Amino acid sequence: MKKFIFLIIFGLLIISLVSLGTSKTVFPKGRLIITQNNRSLEIPIEIADREELHTLGLMYRRDIPWEYGMLFIFPTDVSYGFWMKNTYVPLDIAFISSDKIIFNIQRMLPCKEGKECPVYYSPKPYRYALEVKAGFFEKFKFSVGAKIDYIRE
Repeated sequence: MKKFIFLIIFGLLIISLVSLGTSKTVFPKGRLIITQNNRSLEIPIEIADREELHTLGLMYRRDIPWEYGMLFIFPTDVSYGFWMKNTYVPLDIAFISSDKIIFNIQRMLPCKEGKECPVYYSPKPYRYALEVKAGFFEKFKFSVGAKIDYIRE
């Protein structure tokens, strides 16, 4: 009987591990170059270019490196809002036009458990949005008017 229970528990454990491994979302990788006033910085990025990736974003990350970002890409200009549900790291978000120019930067703070999360909106439609660790733009001295480009790996 003990052997039978052990086999059932072992089987359930294997099924759980397999389902966890196959359900993990994999973001496409790339490199982003941000340029302003003859200065450039290249950082690794994850690319959110589909609805399910847009929805997941940087949720559940406990920390992210300074030189790292997530680039949200949309097929047309959009006016969607961003929120910080299940996001534990304060972030800066740059809203970017179709010609890849940053026109707005906002600080987004994690929302408290059990409270309604604020939604962060761009002042106008955008084609791209870049999420980075809060303070990134100050640290690396980039601001509104900076240009981005990216390479998908």
